[in-house]
Parts: sequence; structure tokens; C-alpha cells
Amino acid sequence: MKPKVLFTDGEGPIVFKDLAADLAQKAVPGLFPILSFYDDYLAEVGTEGYQAGDTLALIVPHLLLHGVTDEDVEKEARDAKVCLGVEEYIQGLQKDGWEIRIISTAYSQLWKLVGEQYLGISMQHIASTDLDLGRLRGRFESNRFYSAVSESEREILGLAPLAQEAMQSVDTGENIVSVFGSEKYAPLKNALDGFYWKRLKENGYKTLQEVQVMGGKRKIQAAQRFANELGIKLSDVPYVGDSITDDALNAQLLIEGGLPIAINGNYYALRNARVAVATEDMRDLRPVVDAWQIGGHEGVCRLVESQSISSMTGGKEGAPIHEVVSSRKYAIVDPTDREEFGRIVAISKESRKKVRGAATARLG
Repeated sequence: MKPKVLFTDGEGPIVFKDLAADLAQKAVPGLFPILSFYDDYLAEVGTEGYQAGDTLALIVPHLLLHGVTDEDVEKEARDAKVCLGVEEYIQGLQKDGWEIRIISTAYSQLWKLVGEQYLGISMQHIASTDLDLGRLRGRFESNRFYSAVSESEREILGLAPLAQEAMQSVDTGENIVSVFGSEKYAPLKNALDGFYWKRLKENGYKTLQEVQVMGGKRKIQAAQRFANELGIKLSDVPYVGDSITDDALNAQLLIEGGLPIAINGNYYALRNARVAVATEDMRDLRPVVDAWQIGGHEGVCRLVESQSISSMTGGKEGAPIHEVVSSRKYAIVDPTDREEFGRIVAISKESRKKVRGAATARLG
């Protein structure tokens, strides 16, 4: 049997709230989707020092420019909604003696509310992104800094139609590295590269050092730290994630023999996952982690096989995706089976869209 331990991402598996995106949208409408796309590219191309999820560092100069305060971040966090079934799922695990650790890219202001106040999970058991806008504003006060941010912001937003075209190309199946690295999109790439890695540096602002984002390899480090504190190995750990920020930890868990679980995951979350779960109700994760704790990988495989009627591979043959998606979907992920993997991605994407409507209990 495995230890009663669960490591989980936060935004997606626990709470429906993209705090950084919502802050950015209010401050600079239209900017965050471009930066999120740029983030995917930088992570995929293997940019030195860059981790998936560092979008949360990229937006900070813009938040400073537009006067966003730490109080604004806390206020926005109160608009979060927990996903359906989360309270019963998490508190049920706690009641049964499980140790729960959250490893989230989101700003810590969200977890002080959701983790400590709502779910009763201490901040000592949560690894997230620390954001202190007051401290940064005190360090960067010059008009030259803010002029550089403002000018580059206008340039990037002026290229929004080009960015949208690039995103559509990737959405239809083209490789993001090939698309974004092509000559056609060079003006957009040059504008972004020039600002974040040159102009900001010239103004004394180090993009990836001012805010350390909990994503990519940093999630591996956090998971290892939590595992050491608990006296377990990563091979004992089930981890629930849903996006590209979880990909590196998923890949490491595959190597170590742990269990990476993608809940309503996108392509990046699924490609190194072992199990896919597509559901609006987070209580459907409990059977997976129980099966893992009792029987390891074999136990999880038996669970998926036993759920064949409502699994991703079940249902009426040839049914459209919206009919296939029902209350609960489990699948073992095998990216080498391209047809089935594509189907899992499509079903997970459809379920991901529905989670917003299933979010409940607004925390504000």
C-alpha cells in the first residue's frame, strides 16, 4: 500500500480562478492571452531559465504601470469559486488521515484565502508564487521604467491580430515552436523578446528574478521538498494537474514511478500524465487516489477497466464529443496511441469548458 498522500495543483483541480489572467485583463485588456501564448512557446523551445507558468512574472511590470496594488490582488482573489465537490473531496481525505500538499503557480494571495481560510490547509503545506507589488513599486519608481513598459505594451497590443492568427494556427494542430519561430510572426516575437529580455533589463528589472513563479521545474523542487518532509519518495506520490505548468512534474513522476493525473487537462498536461480524468465534479478524483493508495499502478488500471461503461473509451460508438462526456470519465493515457490520445484530449477539452459552469461557492 502507498502512503495516504496527495499532491495537487490548485487552479483547476481545486478552485476555478485564473487570478493572474483576471488581474491582467482588468489592467490591460487583451494582453494576457498573448503572454500566455508566448509562455507556451518559451517553455516548449527550452528558453534558458524560463519555466512554464512564468507568465505570472511577465505581467508584473504591467500591473505596476497600471497601479495594481497588493490589496487589489487580495480583492480579486475573493472572486474565486471552488470547483464542484472540492470541499467534500478534500475534507474527506483529511478526515481519513491523508496528507495534502498544494503546489500551485497562482499567487499566494489566492491560497491564503482558499487554502487556509476555506479548506483548512496551512500555508506551510502550500507552495505558490509570492507577489509583493508594494516592494517592487518602491524599487522601480522612475519615469524611464514606466515609459519603457508603456511603449512596449502599446507595441505588443498593436500586434494582437498577428498573435490571434498565430494562436489559431496552433489550435488547428500546428507546432507552436514552428509557428512562433517563423518569419511571418517575427514582428510579434521581436517585440516580446525585446521588451522582456532587453528593455526591462536596461531599466534594472530582471524579469525572471523579481518574481519567482511556482511552475515547471520549480514544482519538481517543491514536490521533492514536501516528499522529504513527509519521509516518502516521489514514487509514492499521486499528483493532480491540468496545464503546462504541471508538465515537468508529471514527466518527473513518470520517471520516478509516481502517478501523474490530468484532470480536465490540456494537451500539455496530458502528454506526460498516466491517468486522465474528465469531470465537472472533483469528488470523482477520490476513487483514483484511493485505487493508487491501495493498489498502486495496478489498482488504478483495474479502476479504469471497471469503469468501462462510463470511461473515455466507452459510450456509444461514433457519438459526438458532447454526448460522450457524461458525469465521470477515466482513461489510462498512452500518447503513442495517437488516435486514442487525440480523443482523450478532445474529451478533456470539452469537460474543461464545463467546469466553469460547475464552479460553486464564491469565496468573496
